[in-house]
Parts: sequence; C-alpha cells; structure tokens
Amino acid sequence: MKDYKKLFSRYWGYEDQTPICWGCNQAVGVDIHHLIPKGMGGVKNNRLNRIDNLFLLCRKCHTMAHKNKAINEEYKKILQERIKFKEQL
Repeated sequence: MKDYKKLFSRYWGYEDQTPICWGCNQAVGVDIHHLIPKGMGGVKNNRLNRIDNLFLLCRKCHTMAHKNKAINEEYKKILQERIKFKEQL
C-alpha cells in the first residue's frame, strides 16, 4: 500500500472497513484523490501527501474530479469540513 493511502486510512480509521465515496455518498470509495495534483512525475518529498489534500472517491467521481475543476473545488470545501468535524471530537 502506498504511503499516502496508509496515512489516509489511519487518520480516518478505514483500515478494516470498506468506505463509501465522499463525492456521491453511494458507491464504494476505491481511489484516494489528490485535490492538488501530484503531476505525472510526483513532487519532492511527497509534500502533497497530506490529510488536507486527500479525498476518497469512487472511480466515477474520481474521473469527474479530474475533468471538472469546479467539482474539485467543492471537494476541497467538503474535506475541510470533515477535518474540522473530526478534530472537534
């Protein structure tokens, strides 16, 4: 498992669960989307592999996020709310 997937699973507690997509809230979440893209070659020191840049999506929503910047911006807002809520617990 890639480091960013481990980081995501540990933070959100999905190590032993099958999570639901955060985009449509219906399909199984199978992809961890980088809201700020890594690019094809990656980035130095994995600086984009942070909780505030990782968003769980199904394949359909992941494809849409790459095609539509407005959806990606909405996902950023949703993620900030999720992090805020989690840190208040």
